[in-house]
Amino acid sequence: MIKKIVLLASLLSCSVAAWADEDSAATRAIFLRGEMNNWTAPKENQLAQAEAGVLVAKATLQASHGAYKFKFADEKWKSDTTFGQFDPSSKVELDKPVVAKAGYQWGDMKFTPAADGVYAFYLDRRDAKKVLVTVKKAN
Repeated sequence: MIKKIVLLASLLSCSVAAWADEDSAATRAIFLRGEMNNWTAPKENQLAQAEAGVLVAKATLQASHGAYKFKFADEKWKSDTTFGQFDPSSKVELDKPVVAKAGYQWGDMKFTPAADGVYAFYLDRRDAKKVLVTVKKAN
């Protein structure tokens, strides 16, 4: 009987550990969320690995829209994977990295496309103390 209890406890602890790893900030799916997709988390805006520690998603933007507000976040807006800017009045400029922070308290980022087209939104998490966001014209 003791062996069965120990075995059951071991199995339960393994499943809890496996579940916890699936929901870590490092492995959780993150999406480009903003005015370009009505703040939803569609599969086509899920960030993919561009290189180690750098994620990217693409979106089609129209210049006539003006500034697009956006953030990076998982499907449930969890604090450790919701990235925004400290200064909500600042704007992201093409090809110029800006610092973003994880947490609910950070404001939306804003990007104004100069022309209609597809843009790539990069989230660089290689340095956890200095997460960078860059928008580039997609090829």
